[in-house]
Amino acid sequence: MNLYRVLPPPPEVYDLSVADSRQAIEQLYQPEGSGSVRAIMVTTSTGETVSPQGSSQGLSKGADRALLGILRESADAVVVGAATVRSEPVPLPRTTPLIVLCASGDLRDHQLVSRGAGQERLMVAAPSEHADALGRALGDLPWEHLEWDPARTVDDLHDDILSRTAGGHMLVEGGKITWELFAPLTTELLIATIPPPRDQHQGIPPWWPGDPAHWELRSLLTDDAKMLYYRHEIAPAARPSQ
Repeated sequence: MNLYRVLPPPPEVYDLSVADSRQAIEQLYQPEGSGSVRAIMVTTSTGETVSPQGSSQGLSKGADRALLGILRESADAVVVGAATVRSEPVPLPRTTPLIVLCASGDLRDHQLVSRGAGQERLMVAAPSEHADALGRALGDLPWEHLEWDPARTVDDLHDDILSRTAGGHMLVEGGKITWELFAPLTTELLIATIPPPRDQHQGIPPWWPGDPAHWELRSLLTDDAKMLYYRHEIAPAARPSQ
């Protein structure tokens, strides 16, 4: 599968089966500064993030899963909501901690997948009273409990995650509740969409909080399946203070 850079020029082709191209994509998406919060999602042309069957897998095609894998491994922490891990298989990143947000403490029927990589690390952010239920649901899967009070601010949660991980670059995969929770801290929007988007916001879904004018398009790619890959960065005047 190939990715094709449209913006910024010059045009470039990346063969994701080749290690050099994968490294070039990682460099293209390298975040600036010492910290970032990136929201990444696959959407329909109207901004929906799940198929009628209730999973993002039904929207996935082209190179989006390969790109997600590259971005996961280059992040310092990956955050996902409990609803996502209950609705579709979620493999543990090989080298990056995965944090599952679970306010209810219910991870029964989860679809977390361990690939046996030596550096896999799973953390579940949940209220302290749910620790026993989480242990039963996760069984033999090694995990760490990150005590989380949903009544506290997202800044507190962000700080707690960073204190347990090795750096400041966070990738938020969602679902929608999780994206909206982290929206006040989000510095980049990475959107793979089935073309064409039905608005003038270059793939930013209509439910995303805030003003679309606060976001600047940094890059646009496409692939052999004609998916569009937008990378937006928040404008300096709208950047959250961290």
